[in-house]
Amino acid sequence: MTQDSSEVRYVVVITDGASGEPLPEFNGKTSLEEARTPHLDALAAEGALGLAKTVPDDLEPSSNVACTSICGYDPELYPIGRGALEGAALGIQLADDEVALRLNLTSVSPEGIMVSYSTDNISAADGHALLSELREALDDGSFTLHIGTGFRGILVVRGHPLLMETWSPAAHNITDEPVAEYPPKGPEAALLSSYERRAHEVLVASPVNARRRAEGKLEATDVFVFWPGQRPAHMQPFFSVYGRHAGMLSGVDLLNGIAALASITTYEFEGITDGPDNDYAAQGRGVLAMLAEQEVVFCHVEAPDAEGHDGNARGKVAALEAIDREILSRVREYALTHPLRILVMPDHPTPAASKRHSRELVPFVLSGPGIVPNAGTRMTEAEAARTGLVVTPGYTLMSMLLEDGPEKSNRG
Repeated sequence: MTQDSSEVRYVVVITDGASGEPLPEFNGKTSLEEARTPHLDALAAEGALGLAKTVPDDLEPSSNVACTSICGYDPELYPIGRGALEGAALGIQLADDEVALRLNLTSVSPEGIMVSYSTDNISAADGHALLSELREALDDGSFTLHIGTGFRGILVVRGHPLLMETWSPAAHNITDEPVAEYPPKGPEAALLSSYERRAHEVLVASPVNARRRAEGKLEATDVFVFWPGQRPAHMQPFFSVYGRHAGMLSGVDLLNGIAALASITTYEFEGITDGPDNDYAAQGRGVLAMLAEQEVVFCHVEAPDAEGHDGNARGKVAALEAIDREILSRVREYALTHPLRILVMPDHPTPAASKRHSRELVPFVLSGPGIVPNAGTRMTEAEAARTGLVVTPGYTLMSMLLEDGPEKSNRG
């Protein structure tokens, strides 16, 4: 769909996990404060800066909840398990008696410590090869493993609905912790533990792991299975809710799953990944290409979150600077000749010190035609708090972006 050049368009840049906490290595500054982001600073000075509550108090501070909010949907009305969301991105059609769970290839030390929730962000080729080995060895009438992105898979389990009442830890939340202290709990705990034990045996004998060991790389020693979800309830198409056509650009299945359920067009451009090897320039060029076809463009960048989970504060800063240099610079240049509103924000904090998500409010900046500046200069946690603008619930930001702007809103 090609739009008239006089029409306002909208870009939403989701800097996944970008906010966090003050760090000693940055002399008490957060990663957002440490990063050199001249384009983001300019947006903050030109627009409205504030805080948004993307995670309701009674829901887990995960990306499926927070990104559902950013996309303009109330996560309490659409409590879709992440396994089902990511499965939707892969085109998995769940039957009524099936549960989809996220599966991570992980690296656990001989002492039982979670060394890496992602096997050092294993390459797509090695991840796919290992998941294929697991699928060949373990798929049966009850278990079906689908290959996802990098270290991620989707495990579909048939005939065990009580998995929805079974808790298992998210692998990224127990980095550097003894895994034995976080066993599955609930009515189907034994089922998950059995699958994980059998997967360990397959991985120990894997020729892919043998090669990685010889190359001095981390081995995928174990799998963690978590985040169950069933067939999603019907989500209204984005166009039906907001009257605008939208596109999604992301290197992870989660965002593409939200897009699939909301009838948002997904795009793929070579080089877009879920980690620090992301081609930021290609993603910036992709956003501009999408603007020729869509009224609303979502651009999701996973790297700040991945670096936060790895405890790599400087890597997180590098990711934020790359987003500013390669994506926001192009978006701002486009805005010089086209009417454009821009929303930039994390979905949730991922502090590098804790290496896990938290539920604090996140900073956002909203800039463009009709948006009244509110004296911000940088999109940081502290500056956003100083403006006094708080948007809660966070999903209402979409209406503010597309319609009235925060200065005309009574939310907060």
